[in-house]
Amino acid sequence: MRRCPWVAEAAMVAHAWAPSLLPPRVMRTLSSTSPRPAPLCVVSPHLDDAVFSCGMLLASRPGSIVCTVFCGEPHPPQCTPWDRCAGHADSSEALRARIAEDEQALAILGAQAVRLPFLDSQYGATPTIDALARALTRMWREAGSPRLVVPLGLYHSDHVLVGDACRSLVREERLSDTLVYEDALYRTIRGVARARYEALAQEGFRFSPLEDSMAASLSPPRSANAKWRAVHAYRSQLRALRDAHPYDLAEPERYHLIDPPRQGTSPVRYELTAR
Repeated sequence: MRRCPWVAEAAMVAHAWAPSLLPPRVMRTLSSTSPRPAPLCVVSPHLDDAVFSCGMLLASRPGSIVCTVFCGEPHPPQCTPWDRCAGHADSSEALRARIAEDEQALAILGAQAVRLPFLDSQYGATPTIDALARALTRMWREAGSPRLVVPLGLYHSDHVLVGDACRSLVREERLSDTLVYEDALYRTIRGVARARYEALAQEGFRFSPLEDSMAASLSPPRSANAKWRAVHAYRSQLRALRDAHPYDLAEPERYHLIDPPRQGTSPVRYELTAR
């Protein structure tokens, strides 16, 4: 994939961003006490993935953070096939519209936005796993180390990259309570999720299905309406998908617990549970 000379600089911005990656309103939300379920931190590759994949979960955890990785704006502006399909003249117009859509969607779900300045791969730029992992680690620590919800990382190169960076964080911090979600839309591609689980199991990661009670608490039925309304806030992306409501976005969200590799243990084979 082609690299532009300013890609490395853009990638380092996320690590060096001062004084904080978190907007003041996010810090206030996380520091307040509340009897409600603890907010989560959901990592989203693009400006829609968290809502598409975890909208019901977010609706059930008000005050959660959605950290979107690819929110950088290329200079000069570019005109890509995807942005044109979404109805945008160029990348600058697309980013403005997508952020506005994201703000509307997250407001419906009661979530807070954190956006990192990395460039979407459609603009010919790909940061390193290490650069993403550093930025995500800093954001997570500044947020008070909330429970993470991260993408499995399916099919799309940006999703795979973010998934790998998140697992680097899980491995380095020895996190044992992280949830991994199956990326909406891409999870429908035959064999993709299974192949990803099996490859990660060979690296030593262990995946456990959620108990029924836990799964029900993460996506209660009353959250379905909020997700429906939030999904429809992404008008330009639904236009590009050529469907007012792709069927997979109405399907149950899918989560597993992920544990980091144990030192000195052999890789294990992951067995998908029946659905």
